[in-house]
Amino acid sequence: MSVRIRDLSHIKIDDVEFPSADGTVRGLFYHSGREATCVVLCHGYSSAKHNVDPLAYHLATEGYSSLAFDFQGHKLGCSSRPLPRADDLVANALDAIAFAKTRKFVKGVVIGGHSMGAATAIGAALQAPEVEGVILISTARHRAARFSSDGLVSGLINRKPYVDGVGPEEITAVMDAHTARVAELTPRPILFVAGSKDALVAPSATKQLFDEAGEPKTYELIEANHTDSAERARFVITRWLKATGFEYATKGP
Repeated sequence: MSVRIRDLSHIKIDDVEFPSADGTVRGLFYHSGREATCVVLCHGYSSAKHNVDPLAYHLATEGYSSLAFDFQGHKLGCSSRPLPRADDLVANALDAIAFAKTRKFVKGVVIGGHSMGAATAIGAALQAPEVEGVILISTARHRAARFSSDGLVSGLINRKPYVDGVGPEEITAVMDAHTARVAELTPRPILFVAGSKDALVAPSATKQLFDEAGEPKTYELIEANHTDSAERARFVITRWLKATGFEYATKGP
């Protein structure tokens, strides 16, 4: 029995940075050296791009390009400045979109995110009509209202030291303002992904957000918890991208 080894030598990973909100945002740009849709990926609260890097690499192996970046104030020791305002998250995402469009091999942009990053993706897409599609992983509405009653959500406060700058209460309130406008993304296609074992954002909460969105939209329930849902969503994301018609490179250079 022979084992086929997949040749991934054509995948390129570029260390990149770009100005944003009076500072510098750093990230990795994954591509195959051929024209393709770029997926800009936004990570969650108190995390960093390492949480979406496996997804970013997988997208490159499937012929897409991707940009994973660290929000300001996150990934302590690597951010150029603190995150003074929750609104700067969307500013970072918008600058990531603008940067992606300057790359030689980018043909169209989709934005996606995990948890806080998903809500940020909504806010950025609402301000960037050039974004052609949106991917929302493990996110929901009404998170701020749960701080006083939900121990798991209140636990975000314990992770505040991981973020240099504004606290989770303000971030959550701003994210709620973005998710409340999910219906305004129409007519752009939206993919919603929920984790069956997600104890922080219940699948029913993601499904409720899906129900509030306009068409065209897709809902996928995968076997994942909150932390690993971005990585485990990689197969449904690439399937959705291809089914929706986003352009990808079928061969290496």
